[in-house]
Amino acid sequence: MNATGSRSRRHVIDVLFTLALFCVFAAASLIVVFIGADVYSSTVRRMDTSFEVNTTLMFVSTNIRQHDSQGAVRIDELEGRPALVLRQYLIGRIFETWIYHHNGELRELFIDSENRYALSLDAGQSLINVYSFHVEMVQDGLVAIYAESEDGTSGRMLVSLRSSAETPTPY
Repeated sequence: MNATGSRSRRHVIDVLFTLALFCVFAAASLIVVFIGADVYSSTVRRMDTSFEVNTTLMFVSTNIRQHDSQGAVRIDELEGRPALVLRQYLIGRIFETWIYHHNGELRELFIDSENRYALSLDAGQSLINVYSFHVEMVQDGLVAIYAESEDGTSGRMLVSLRSSAETPTPY
């Protein structure tokens, strides 16, 4: 009877040890899953804010480069806010693309340069959400673009205009 009781006790200890080991493994697995989920969500948040800033900077710089000809790129104001104005000659007329910031969005407005009645902050097409956007001509032929996301991630890009005085312009 003593041997049977000893075996029964060892069997209970083996089962309890196995159960405890399983519980420790399950708890460790849950902790790893929760930590991984937190890391993933913070990475996604950083990527989203980085996307806003980088997309804004790349969109504006690409548009500047596409319109880079003598007199085609200038900084102007739209209702007291800085705006990038890109001129182009199409079908015998001059059109302007206005890129500016309004209500937390980067906006774009394409208008006939002779009919500026549609020129208002609300008229532009919303492109991307961005907390802050500013553009300025730092030097002759050097445009600075600033963008900031809501969480404070910011970026700056300098774009050099390659157009020269010898570049013919139809304006």
